Amino acid sequence: MATSSSDEAYDKCYILAKNLDLVTEIDKEDNAPIRSKLINRLNLPFVGIVSYSTQFKRYQVYQVTNEGAPLVDDEFDTKELSSIDLDRLLNKYSNESFLRGGEQYHFTTPSHNHTDAFFRLGDSIKNKDDLDRVAFWLLQAIDHSDYIFIDSWSIAALPLRAMQILGKTTVFDALPAHPARKHGDCRSVICATTPALKSSNNPLLIVSVDSSGSLIRTFRDIFSAAYPLKKLTVVAVYSFNGGDETICKINADVRRFNFDECELCKKNSKPIEIHASAYYVKSLTDSGITLCKDIASVGKPFFEKYHSSLNDMIRFHKGDHFKGNKHYAYYIDYSILSSTDNFSRALTEKLTSILTPTTLVLTFCDDEKLRDEIGSLGATCIYLPEVESVLDADTVSAFSASDKVLIYDPVVINGKPFERLNNLIRETPELDQNLRDITFLSGLYRPASANSEKKLRNCVAYKDREGVKRSLQHIEILVLPDYNQFDCPWCLEFNSINGSVKKGIKNSGIFYHRLTKLSNVQEGLSGKDALFHIDPRTESITLGGGSYLAPEKTGIAGVVLAVASSLQQMRSHEDETKRLSPGFPYTQVLGARNFINYSEGLIRSAIIRNASAIEYGVIQKEETLEVLLPALDDPQQGSLLSEYLIAVICGKLPPFTTLSENVNAQLAELRAQSPKLMALTSARSITQVNNSV
Repeated sequence: MATSSSDEAYDKCYILAKNLDLVTEIDKEDNAPIRSKLINRLNLPFVGIVSYSTQFKRYQVYQVTNEGAPLVDDEFDTKELSSIDLDRLLNKYSNESFLRGGEQYHFTTPSHNHTDAFFRLGDSIKNKDDLDRVAFWLLQAIDHSDYIFIDSWSIAALPLRAMQILGKTTVFDALPAHPARKHGDCRSVICATTPALKSSNNPLLIVSVDSSGSLIRTFRDIFSAAYPLKKLTVVAVYSFNGGDETICKINADVRRFNFDECELCKKNSKPIEIHASAYYVKSLTDSGITLCKDIASVGKPFFEKYHSSLNDMIRFHKGDHFKGNKHYAYYIDYSILSSTDNFSRALTEKLTSILTPTTLVLTFCDDEKLRDEIGSLGATCIYLPEVESVLDADTVSAFSASDKVLIYDPVVINGKPFERLNNLIRETPELDQNLRDITFLSGLYRPASANSEKKLRNCVAYKDREGVKRSLQHIEILVLPDYNQFDCPWCLEFNSINGSVKKGIKNSGIFYHRLTKLSNVQEGLSGKDALFHIDPRTESITLGGGSYLAPEKTGIAGVVLAVASSLQQMRSHEDETKRLSPGFPYTQVLGARNFINYSEGLIRSAIIRNASAIEYGVIQKEETLEVLLPALDDPQQGSLLSEYLIAVICGKLPPFTTLSENVNAQLAELRAQSPKLMALTSARSITQVNNSV
């Protein structure tokens, strides 16, 4: 590079050295001719070597002179020089890595913004020298850190190369996508319970390109809530905003708009999505999938049968995952379900059709009523507190004396207890040799997909040896998501508002009371609390007549569960072209048509609540908001405004720039109670924050 011509007049020259070897060699007396030639050829007043000292953990500058290479700056501030160097790297490959839109097309980012420029750092690293240039300016931050996060696996080479130079093996992890699109998956990385992260004192986040600042803000909010005592360092290699954490600010005229005020869209420029994980430009369109009648009506018989008990039976966001218990985003209380006349009658009919006086019933629930019913039919009932209890001597003896065995599990999700018990029976000769007829019966079977029953049947109800009959049966079935706390829509809501609501005895306000309810995971949420409410009048809304999902007058909890079941069936549709699948190889997301076909505010609110951020897509999401936002003024759509606000706060939907006077009046009290939280719901507030950075 020193011998190449340039149109610019330089006053200094710096050589980047990843260690002191170059300084040591060039300082030797034998290399005086090399120093002289270098100085004479460059004809500059200063030729320096910037090196990183692992001993002192800082950058140092050595000046090349005719006499040697003495240290001239023991603690060099790299801010200006690193910015110049990285700016030149950007310009070197700008035709490939820095894309500019215009009248024909522009870009929609994972953070819901529209912009006429997009820069991908990974496309500017073409060889080892380019990699070393970027890694060099990250050495100090990485050397001081003991745990590293990166915003995308596309820049994994940067920390790897830096650690190779430093001779370190610091643990690092990458976000699976932008937090605005996969909040739950990102939380699982940011809040990982790994020993390395728990014991870290200096965690570091490396962001390749900071565009709107939303990724860094969301990351900090999640991290500070999980680790309030840890100090997080953030370094953005490039940024359109600048800021103390930025190495190089991109000095380009970049326009950024909220989706509803995009000047480029108004000029018929086509919006092109930026992939939320790989940060590549995606196709021009999303394929919108519609919740059809055939799917929506699958669960309706269940909701018709138990209509009067739904509010008591259904819970959301239940289970203390902090103490190791399983967390249920969707929970159906078996004790209430089993006490209904419809269920009791169906269970009695099923038991009567199966049991004989010599049948052995092994049950995973200690239910006195069930034992009495089994006893009245002459069969033997043994409660199994755990799967291994089948090996107890009395159970083995009863097993050998039976002509049939019935395994009863009150609620089955994935069927693991059935599978484990079946394997244990097969592996125990005293049990397996006496097996003649075995039935696996679930009270409520709630698989995560329509295909799950086939898989479970292959595990326990397969064709066995001659003389052995096997079957898998259930009393009720309802397809439901089996989410953990990271995917639970109510956990997402809790985590999104928790950091912005002050806790204390004297606190009050709608968000504070909502946070109190969300905090009680032991009880979970029931009835009206399945949705967020601004106006108390929306707490009593019920479903209208003629719906495919559930019968007329079904309450909030029933509708939310019915929509959750329908969406889950869409996610596992056998026909790939009709499957709700926002990832590769299809970009099939919730179509805007759903919010036209289902016009009731309660159903729309339930869809917003149950769908994940990435399932809205980009193009379809904006078309959806064109349908929903005008409806916020409609008194019959009262619950819609509340759920829209939560969706914005959680990052599912983008904030709207302007709202009507009527809607603003409804939000006035919330803004007064929680100004920090409500600022997230206004695109103008966010724009003001970005402009001040």
